[in-house]
Amino acid sequence: MNNHHQRIVKITGELREGKFEIKISHWKLLIETNRYYEIKPENGVVKRIYKEKLNTVYDETKSYVNGFLSCSAYCNEERINDMQIEILKLLQLKIKTYINELQLNQRAIDRYSLSG
Repeated sequence: MNNHHQRIVKITGELREGKFEIKISHWKLLIETNRYYEIKPENGVVKRIYKEKLNTVYDETKSYVNGFLSCSAYCNEERINDMQIEILKLLQLKIKTYINELQLNQRAIDRYSLSG
């Protein structure tokens, strides 16, 4: 089924030094097969998104540097609100994980400095 009027949206949530931003970009559906969509942004190259990857949030932060965290999802326009919520949940989970890891490391340093 080729529906060239269907729009796929990329939603990106970014945290940078205490500021949160959601970016939404619209992609035009070029080709739809049983397995994937070929989509293109207004300005940019064609991308292939496998159907099972649509409406799935992906962590784009390879390492936590300079207070920056990012994740994104491709979805249909009617799922924008759902994906924004999922992006927020993933970012909150990442922050909680980092805080827990930092607290664990802080306790290790505290034990070392007290015993030294």
